[in-house]
Amino acid sequence: MRSVLIMAIVSSMAMAEPTMVKDPANNLIWEDTLHAAKEKVTHLEAKAYCQALKLGGFDNWRLPILPELLSIVDYRRYKPAILKEFKHVDNDTLYWSNTVSARTSDDFWGIVFRDGATKTESGLYGRYIRCVRDIK
Repeated sequence: MRSVLIMAIVSSMAMAEPTMVKDPANNLIWEDTLHAAKEKVTHLEAKAYCQALKLGGFDNWRLPILPELLSIVDYRRYKPAILKEFKHVDNDTLYWSNTVSARTSDDFWGIVFRDGATKTESGLYGRYIRCVRDIK
């Protein structure tokens, strides 16, 4: 069974305590802030948000590709079907990946964490983001 550790990082802004979830099995660290369940953005805005994100002293965040996003799905759970270490998740709306659909370059793959389903949607729609970075 994969070991996932939670790292709590205290915000210097004295707002909410942003968190990150460390996934050493896949060499990834995930954003798990309130923003991940509250702010819907287009795909272009999602990429820009992740590139500009500064969290936990890191500034090399990015939008995950679909296999990375799939690595945090827990199909033994429902509403949400995501690893229990994640605290901020919307059950019913797609989370963007940076994987383009073969159907059209304007559609991108994502995951709905209600049940872990994958689907494509137009990048013009407002959806959620969960940024990721490589462990280095």
